[in-house]
Amino acid sequence: MGTNEIAYFTESVNTLIEGKLILIDKHIAQVLKCVAASRTLCNILSETVQTMSYATEFSRARVTWTRPDGTVECSLKLPTDRNRLFSFVVCLLTEVDAGRRNILEFLKEYYYAGNNDRSYQRFADEVLKPFKQAGEALLSSIDPESVNVQYVAQAEHFFQAEKIYIGTTLLKQILDTVEQIRQTVLRQNPSSGASSEYNFASEYLVNSLYLKNPKIISVSFLAYKYVALKYAGTEQYVQTLAQLLDRVL
Repeated sequence: MGTNEIAYFTESVNTLIEGKLILIDKHIAQVLKCVAASRTLCNILSETVQTMSYATEFSRARVTWTRPDGTVECSLKLPTDRNRLFSFVVCLLTEVDAGRRNILEFLKEYYYAGNNDRSYQRFADEVLKPFKQAGEALLSSIDPESVNVQYVAQAEHFFQAEKIYIGTTLLKQILDTVEQIRQTVLRQNPSSGASSEYNFASEYLVNSLYLKNPKIISVSFLAYKYVALKYAGTEQYVQTLAQLLDRVL
């Protein structure tokens, strides 16, 4: 796979993290296929499992405690060593893929968060995301700059911002203006496919408003404005939108 190993690994794990629980079998199979196709990851996995017993590691990772009402709860504490963490999760996913471990029972026992979907999200946050970070680090020698920790930290700091307050009345005015622009665009492009670029930009802007991060709102509006102004009759609405956003940015 060459330099595409990182891209392939990241994409497959992202799909598993962001995917629906109902599709987990398909997505786990894809991740395992990706690992098997990477000589780098296979070598690390092979070397690690020679000195690591998955059964013993799982037993060590299993933490239990008794609540005041007498019920016993369990959680898993992943290995701290990067190679062992990576190998541990590969073995766990292999168990699920082979049908030796039922994913719903596993989530209920170790990552229960009220319902299946929230439990899966907790599993993704606590297991799959660290697994992804470990895998990318193990592949970093292929393309070091793509996973440069300094650049990542710099970018996170750049986009980090305190949430702003957007009042309900102002938000409604903004969304009403976006809707007026949408109607103007649709009149010129009745087919949904023709205005897909506008719909894409609009979705980003609207969700950035709910996110309330001023930096994300600013860049989303720049993209939205560029697309919206391609259509005749939107100029005044876009100007109104800019004035409304100036009240919070």
